[in-house]
Amino acid sequence: MLGITFIGSGSKGNSALLELNHTYYLLDAGISCKKICDYLSKREISLEELKGIFITHEHEDHIKGLKVLLKKAPHLKIYCTPGTASAIVERGIPIEEYYSMSYEKVFEISNCLCTAFKVPHDAAQPMGLHIEKDNYSMVMATDLGCVTPEVLNHTQNADLLCIESNYDLDMLKSCSYPTWLKQRIKSTSGHLPNEGVRGILSRMNKVPQNIVLMHLSQESNTKEKALESLESFLEFDGNNFRSMQVTVASQDTPTERLIIGSELPQKLKNKLIDNREKQKSRREAFR
Repeated sequence: MLGITFIGSGSKGNSALLELNHTYYLLDAGISCKKICDYLSKREISLEELKGIFITHEHEDHIKGLKVLLKKAPHLKIYCTPGTASAIVERGIPIEEYYSMSYEKVFEISNCLCTAFKVPHDAAQPMGLHIEKDNYSMVMATDLGCVTPEVLNHTQNADLLCIESNYDLDMLKSCSYPTWLKQRIKSTSGHLPNEGVRGILSRMNKVPQNIVLMHLSQESNTKEKALESLESFLEFDGNNFRSMQVTVASQDTPTERLIIGSELPQKLKNKLIDNREKQKSRREAFR
């Protein structure tokens, strides 16, 4: 079972709860530790139940709550690239233990296969994540200035795709950002516009069950604009993407819990299968 819930996502901070076979991890800690803990409390999940944190890159909106979080839960292991680890330490956040993730190197975690892949962003060594279990895959790619072959390779068979939909070009042109920031956002190492999501979907080999549009800019995007950019693609005659569930992650309200694969623990699933087989045998015996 693979699952994700975005606690908060946007210009001011990003963090999500990952569920890998009923084991909990965080994806980034760019919102306050209090907000993360409040959400976990509502889900009746303790900090002690968290096994680790995946950090995609070192920008403030992805590590803002990390220092306090590690003080409250020093057992948490960091999963990130070496470049990101060094950059985090340079920002004054000590890391006692971390798992060094290399691009395209597969490793096993909670009985899932996890692969970090390169994304084009102006950070030390940013990464996207591709996690697989039982022929299901969940892919997260945020903060990417353009769609690269690496990104397409990892997104093309995703069942649950979480992708940045950062800005609407017309809104960016007219918003209050200074010129240098607008240029940075539009660059190939900046952020992905709403239209970029269509470029990924059009190259997929399958229709994902779910897509999450995340990291929307508060100044140069809206939920309506992000969805509007997909309308013509989703309604195009002859494609099956209309069956796909679309979720837009917001800054202040957690998304619903998105799950792919079986939610049942394997032991319970085996027990149910055994019970069904016994019932079937009984019915056949009475015929």
